[in-house]
Amino acid sequence: MKGVIFNLLEGFITDGWGEETYDAILSRCPLHTKEPFIGPGTYPDADLFAIVGKTTEKLGIPVADALHAFGKYCFPRLAERFPVFVQGHTHPKSFLKTIDTVIHVEVRKLFKGAVTPRITFVDPGPDALVLRYESTRKVCALMTGLLAGAGEYFATPMSWDETQCTSHGADACEFHISFPATAR
Repeated sequence: MKGVIFNLLEGFITDGWGEETYDAILSRCPLHTKEPFIGPGTYPDADLFAIVGKTTEKLGIPVADALHAFGKYCFPRLAERFPVFVQGHTHPKSFLKTIDTVIHVEVRKLFKGAVTPRITFVDPGPDALVLRYESTRKVCALMTGLLAGAGEYFATPMSWDETQCTSHGADACEFHISFPATAR
C-alpha cells in the first residue's frame, strides 16, 4: 500500500480524534514498518489493516463504518492532491468511468509498485452506472466511502446498491449506482 494512504489515514484519525489518539493507536500496532510513512513509499497492507483494526477497537466502531468514513474523508483530499484527475469532470459518473483506464494507470506510473484495484463499469443509461470493484484487499466499505465522497465533491446526489460482495463469496463487488435525472 502506498504511503499516501497511510498519510491520509493519519489525517483522518488526528482530525477526528486528535494526535494523542493516533499516537496511542500506533503504539499498540504490531507494525512491520518502523520509520514514518511517506507518500511515495510502499508499505505492507498488514500495517494499514493493523492501524485500522486498532483504531476501530479503540473507538468502538465497526471496521466497515470506519472504512466508509475514511473513504469519504479521502476523496476531497485526493482530489486536492491530484487535481488533474478531477479536472474536466462536473459529474461523478464521468469521473468514475475514468478510474481504471486513466487514474489507476497514472497512479501506477507516479508510484512505482502501486497495486490498484481493478474497477470496470457498464453504462446502462444516463442516470445509472454499474461499477465492478475487484481487489485482493477486499475493502469495499472504503469504496462506498469514496463513492459518497465523489457525490459530495461533485455536489451530485447519488445512491447505490451493492448487488454482490466479496465478503459474501463473490469474486468482486458490484455497485448499481443511480444519479437523479435532475442532477445531470
